[in-house]
Amino acid sequence: MKRILKLLLYLVIGFFVFLTGQTIGEHIAIDREIAAFKKKGVLQESISTDSVKYYKVSRETYYPNELEKTPFFEGDLTQPGSAGDIFVTQQSPLVGMAGVHQFVSFFFGGHAAMLDDNNRLYETIGIPNDDEKLVDVILNGGDSTHVVGGVYNYWLDPEHRRVSETDPSYQAYGTYYRKEWIGLRIKGVTQTQIDQTLDFLSDLEENEAQYNFLFVLNTKNKYYCTDLVSRAYESLKTEEGKQIYKFNQDGVAVTVNDLVLSKNTYISYYVTTKNNVKHVYYIG
Repeated sequence: MKRILKLLLYLVIGFFVFLTGQTIGEHIAIDREIAAFKKKGVLQESISTDSVKYYKVSRETYYPNELEKTPFFEGDLTQPGSAGDIFVTQQSPLVGMAGVHQFVSFFFGGHAAMLDDNNRLYETIGIPNDDEKLVDVILNGGDSTHVVGGVYNYWLDPEHRRVSETDPSYQAYGTYYRKEWIGLRIKGVTQTQIDQTLDFLSDLEENEAQYNFLFVLNTKNKYYCTDLVSRAYESLKTEEGKQIYKFNQDGVAVTVNDLVLSKNTYISYYVTTKNNVKHVYYIG
């Protein structure tokens, strides 16, 4: 029995070492993609301020044949993105949980959401209400742990976080949602396909599809955040019924890193913070 337990321990350690090495490689690859995107950015002095700097990446030099979109909804510089865009962040919301926050940020990422044609978000969040027990929510579903739409686009709202300055989330991210995040678009997608994807999400919202707390199990009617946006696009089929896009290559879990590094996506926004100044890179 001891030999078996020791073997299992070695296997677990070996797998964790392999996963860590793989994830380090993913972070390096993402940093390279971000650097290449930023390199094409040109400072837009006319719309920049002391607190927010905007850099336009010309679509003529960066995926010029992809679907042309408006970079900011109705010209509002705090409302980035267009219908079908996916926003992701590697930074987790668990800033008050030392160790857990860093683990989740490194291996899985923090959150993902998709924009509709009114610059509203579809997303799902696995946070039960205060009067709900986590076990009950996992087994039976919760009042708020389901797919929702019509959420205002908070990703570049300078007043998103209205909490006490002693709150860990405020200390980590300030008044913005996150200090760093990435916008993604799907290669080769058409407006008709985007509409079909949004219809898919609308159906999930109507049926209050629940959050998938098991993650590694690809459940039929439950979705975690990155799973939600990836499976929305994976729902698209050709006239012959063949799946057009595939993000879950290993059949286990779709992480933020998987979405960014997918051959089906390209970076359309990159937002970072340096010395309390936001730097916004966008395709225009």
